[in-house]
Amino acid sequence: MERSGILSRLKAKVAAGKPIVGTGAGTGLSAKSEEAGGTDLIIVYNSGWFRMQGLASVYGNFPLGDANSIVLDLGKVVIPVVKHTPVLAGVFANDPFRDMKTFLTELKARGFSGVQNFPTVGTYTAVYRQNIESVGISYDKEVEMVHIAHEMDLFTSPYAYTIEEAEKMTKAGADIVVAHCRGTVGGMVGVAADGIMTIDEACKKVQDIHDAVTAINPETMVICHGGPIATPEDAAYVLSHTKGIAGFYGASSAERLPVEQAIKQQIQAFSAIELF
Repeated sequence: MERSGILSRLKAKVAAGKPIVGTGAGTGLSAKSEEAGGTDLIIVYNSGWFRMQGLASVYGNFPLGDANSIVLDLGKVVIPVVKHTPVLAGVFANDPFRDMKTFLTELKARGFSGVQNFPTVGTYTAVYRQNIESVGISYDKEVEMVHIAHEMDLFTSPYAYTIEEAEKMTKAGADIVVAHCRGTVGGMVGVAADGIMTIDEACKKVQDIHDAVTAINPETMVICHGGPIATPEDAAYVLSHTKGIAGFYGASSAERLPVEQAIKQQIQAFSAIELF
């Protein structure tokens, strides 16, 4: 799907008072089910693969396979089973062995409609962030990748963890900035709630990012993701306690948590049958 068509569809939905819903997919079945549920965007990236193997999403930030190759492989199983929903690729922009314009051209040819920046340097803070930035593994390369994608007329929906990152992505041409509130809590392999920001703190962070983004470009949309925003009720709370936020992006909350709950409950129901 072309970028202009995606934007028109999303803006019309927001104008009608409905939130944009983006969802991560680590399997073809996840993508197919998400489309059946009415998702607006499907995002494929390496953490989705780990997540649906029963591992924490954070494994996607470690040297366990080639992140960009995993995306290509996932695209082979996701894109063919999706009928009308745009599929975005999570791109590791700091890949030292790929020219980004060449790689983005390949993604476009394979049927991806857009990109997101993942794995991302934005995950890291403090001394470790300084160390990797000092050797050229930087968030600015992710900004550059988004700019290249924008110039290629790909839809762009990058993660931003801070106001500064959000401002950079907006200037690079991002169509949507995803205000990231860190790892999603809950479930068997989710982040522990201890130490995670409260939902009210998430509301403030998301609002601050929104206000910074729209001050630069009022046409750029902002949606929320992660941390304490793990359920539809959580997302509804954030959207009702902020102003101008266009929707929600769920990854663990869209495929891992529902699958964990549904399979567990189904097996419990089978196990509860009495023999006659």
